Amino acid sequence: PLFSMALIPAMALAEESRQEVHPARFTGPLITSNPAAYTPGHFYLQPYLINTRQRGYYDGQGNRFGLGEHGSDLQLSLLAGYGISERLTGQLSLSAGRARIGQQRADGLRFGDSTLKLNYVLRPRAASTGDMVISTQVSQTLVTGSYDELGGNALNGRGNGARRTALSLVGQQWLPMSSGHTLRWRWQVGWSPSPGRVDVEGTSVFGTGHAFRGAMHHGSNTSAAVGFEYSLSPDWALALDVTASRDGRAVLRGCHAPAQGRCVQGQRRADPRSRSFSAAPAIEYIHSDRVG
Repeated sequence: PLFSMALIPAMALAEESRQEVHPARFTGPLITSNPAAYTPGHFYLQPYLINTRQRGYYDGQGNRFGLGEHGSDLQLSLLAGYGISERLTGQLSLSAGRARIGQQRADGLRFGDSTLKLNYVLRPRAASTGDMVISTQVSQTLVTGSYDELGGNALNGRGNGARRTALSLVGQQWLPMSSGHTLRWRWQVGWSPSPGRVDVEGTSVFGTGHAFRGAMHHGSNTSAAVGFEYSLSPDWALALDVTASRDGRAVLRGCHAPAQGRCVQGQRRADPRSRSFSAAPAIEYIHSDRVG
């Protein structure tokens, strides 16, 4: 399983929409997207420092296996948002990190893939009634992370080469509790078609060798997530994300071609459909209306 810890530095901006005037304050859960519109003409920045440790994995039957060498990954992510209009928000996600397995490490800090996203509010939240805000989102993955031609170190790869377009429907609602505290919850469902052919050459994140020439065909993806935040006080809150996703069948085709360029051994690998589930608990501290 993967164990992750995310730290939002003091420069992170608390995720407060201009529409949300409830006295409770939240920074936002770690995974589920924010459906509310940002204030037009304003920038929002959220940096994350994430440390992931891997001790084992599960097979398709749910059996757990330990790893001979433990792995870890230190990642810095930045979410930048801008309020374009009353209902439209633009976002850019950037990331970089360094992976380690046993004594082997990546060659310095490596960039991952980036994502551009547009969020359009279909139904704004009315502060007087607490109605759920509902938005639609479209995102586009940009191939900014290395995934092939990695030389002798496969840990240098942080991307997958897929220019994936995804569509999502997102909702959020504030629920005052009888205890005087506030529960804010979000939900998100998403789908993306197969991004098509991804050319692969040499050592890659797909397990190919230095003489490989071919292509990876990624499958479609379906995902769902729900996030909860519970205010303990104006400054502290508890959060939890629960997510599930399903990836379609992926196929790797190619051959081993030495320096002369002649294919001497064909290779084909079909990865079956896969499912993943995760839970991400968090503790939020809100320093002010702008920093958390």
